[in-house]
Amino acid sequence: MIASEPNPSYPRSITYILVLLISFNMTACFDLSSGDQPHDPIVDFEWPREYYEAIWGSSDSNIFVVGRNAIILHHDGSDWIVMDHPVTQQIRFNDVWGSAEDHVFVVGEAGKILLYEGNEWVEMDSDVTTRLNGVWGSAADNAFIVGSGGTILHYDGNDWSKMDSPVTEEIYTVWGTSDENIFAGSSRGNILHFNGTSWNVMHEGEPSIFNIWGTSQNHIFAVGSGGTILLYDGDEWSEMDSSTTKGLYGIWGSGTNMAYAAGLNGTLLRYNGSYWRQIQSATIENLKDIWGFRDTRYVVGGFGAILKLE
Repeated sequence: MIASEPNPSYPRSITYILVLLISFNMTACFDLSSGDQPHDPIVDFEWPREYYEAIWGSSDSNIFVVGRNAIILHHDGSDWIVMDHPVTQQIRFNDVWGSAEDHVFVVGEAGKILLYEGNEWVEMDSDVTTRLNGVWGSAADNAFIVGSGGTILHYDGNDWSKMDSPVTEEIYTVWGTSDENIFAGSSRGNILHFNGTSWNVMHEGEPSIFNIWGTSQNHIFAVGSGGTILLYDGDEWSEMDSSTTKGLYGIWGSGTNMAYAAGLNGTLLRYNGSYWRQIQSATIENLKDIWGFRDTRYVVGGFGAILKLE
């Protein structure tokens, strides 16, 4: 979605490929500053070597991964399977989010929106042809999509409609704590806020904001270019020391004292409630998104990278 990477063409059938799988015991994670270089096993797994952009799941046995060449992967807890869907163009899917295991949205280039209701994917009418970058909702009948040209769409359970937007630049991400407290980040570093009635710019800045995630309305992270990490405490956004200058694309956590960020060249960061530190990564591919369930985290990125942190 952000970085320019090579985009080779690979068959969409499942083939055995060499990928990197990390198994971390989180009580013994390695800090890069320590000089420890653990052995990270390389194993064969069944998924295409595509460039993955986003991940979401309802449990560790129901995970979706989307990416370039219109790929959608599903993990049932044992196997990764390439899913069939109605989009025939080799476009890029940029994000995936669901309200339940049988109600999942995928968004991508050319205004594409797909909905999965447990049996098959169906294409929805977005009424736009712009690139769609992010999707999030508070319920099955209350979802939001953001994209290029300041695009913001709202779903009421029946149709998608265009909302008034306070910006005209690319909006990369959307996330919220409720239907009256939603945040979005843009290419110009603007952070937008929706209060249930209208969207407004609540924070202005220069570094692009690529992803937003939090634990509550008073503890929200925004990550972006140049190692940018901002923290919102319910009143204002403040800059944090990220310990890196690499662009950060993904952010996710399991609480105020445990969060992870991922980015360029295999960058992985962990937050312990006080500070961010880099942790060992088994890949130099760009890492684009993180999602987790209980004590397991999955990170996805370039050239078929699916990393499992336990």
